[in-house]
Amino acid sequence: MNLYIQRFKYAATGRWAVSLRTYLLIFPFGYLVSVERELLLNNVSLSQAAGIAIAGELASFLYLFLAQEILLGRRREQSQPIWRCFLVWITTGLVRGFGVSIYASWAFGYGFDALRRIPAATTYTTVVMALAAFYFGSIDRKRTELLALSSLDELLIQDKGTLEALDAKRSTDAIKVLENNLLPQVRALQLGIKGVLEKELDSESADNLSKLHAQSLEINRALEVERVALLGSRNGNSQTFGNHAEVSYWSAVIPRIISVRLTALFYTLGVFSGQFQRNGIEGVLAGMLGIVPLMIVLLPLSQIIKKVKRGRFMLFLITFLSAFLASYFYNIAQTSIGFTLDFPYQPWYSALKTTYGIYFASVIASMIVDVSGKHENATFRGQTNRKNVDQLFSRSVALEKTLYESQFGALQGKITGVTMALHLIESETMGRIAPARKLELLGNANDLLGQSLADIERIKVRT
Repeated sequence: MNLYIQRFKYAATGRWAVSLRTYLLIFPFGYLVSVERELLLNNVSLSQAAGIAIAGELASFLYLFLAQEILLGRRREQSQPIWRCFLVWITTGLVRGFGVSIYASWAFGYGFDALRRIPAATTYTTVVMALAAFYFGSIDRKRTELLALSSLDELLIQDKGTLEALDAKRSTDAIKVLENNLLPQVRALQLGIKGVLEKELDSESADNLSKLHAQSLEINRALEVERVALLGSRNGNSQTFGNHAEVSYWSAVIPRIISVRLTALFYTLGVFSGQFQRNGIEGVLAGMLGIVPLMIVLLPLSQIIKKVKRGRFMLFLITFLSAFLASYFYNIAQTSIGFTLDFPYQPWYSALKTTYGIYFASVIASMIVDVSGKHENATFRGQTNRKNVDQLFSRSVALEKTLYESQFGALQGKITGVTMALHLIESETMGRIAPARKLELLGNANDLLGQSLADIERIKVRT
């Protein structure tokens, strides 16, 4: 429970605790409910009911404009106390109800009817403004985090580009070392071993020389593989990701999904705010039963819309039309089911309001899905770029410190030592050396080449 409360406080007590834009979005339904109530109270004309209802809306709008500046003026900079947010939401509803009552009494001489007007207006306004603050606050928080992730991603891409350029330069230098120093030495070593093998030596020396020749071939192959890897790494570090951080609030005017849960929530709110003041408990029960045919229509169609990639606009039209017809025919059938309501809605009017609620719920759900998806992609993109930067940095350090300063120098020394041993073997002086010493010299040469091969394995480019 505490987790849900914390989520609500995190989302609803910031910038979107009060927003004139969201108030204008929720205004139409609340205004219609007020007009319906005025038509029932005093049997007034539609124009009089509309005038009385608009007085309450204007009063609450003016109050909200002042209250959000006085009580929640710093909400754009930091989260506000939740009690202060509820104070603004509740008092906005109270002003709305009082505005209707005062104007009806002053302008037309009707009764104040505070118990019929004020609790209904207060309850509806408080609940709707809290829900709007939560959902739009959640969307805005995600959008802010998305922009932050996008900025971080741009910095990582810049670092990645810098490291790629540095890596390409160091790879080029490493290739020059391989091509100008190491590979020529290894090839010269191979020729020297072949020349010595062609001379008549004892079998044990020939075996050691054959091992030297095999290891020199292996070193040549490993160095060639390393050269190719360096060439590939120099040209292969250009992977980038597109950056689509901005999520417009207009992007969901045409919804992408049908939200069954949000529809159920808005439908329940509409039933209680509309039916309770008209038909009491029986009206609420009759309205809530209407959710059954609505869900029968929405559940399969919402799943189809999620899976289908083409022709979705037509599917949305079919869904809204099906929901309208389901609500329309249910309202016609209410008397047959057993509900006897004092002031039933016109079937077409009730179905139209239901369809509007589905559309509004789908717009909010589409925005949430859109911004959440982009937030997830941005997080993955940032992790990937961070990983690439870390790998490039590690490679760069390895190339700079290991490849140039120590490993290549030691490798050249070992190969040079083997070459000198071969020259010694070919010289006339070698004939005066004892066979045991000659075998020891060849064995050491073999060890040096083995160490050289191990060094090459350690300094291979990690891609």
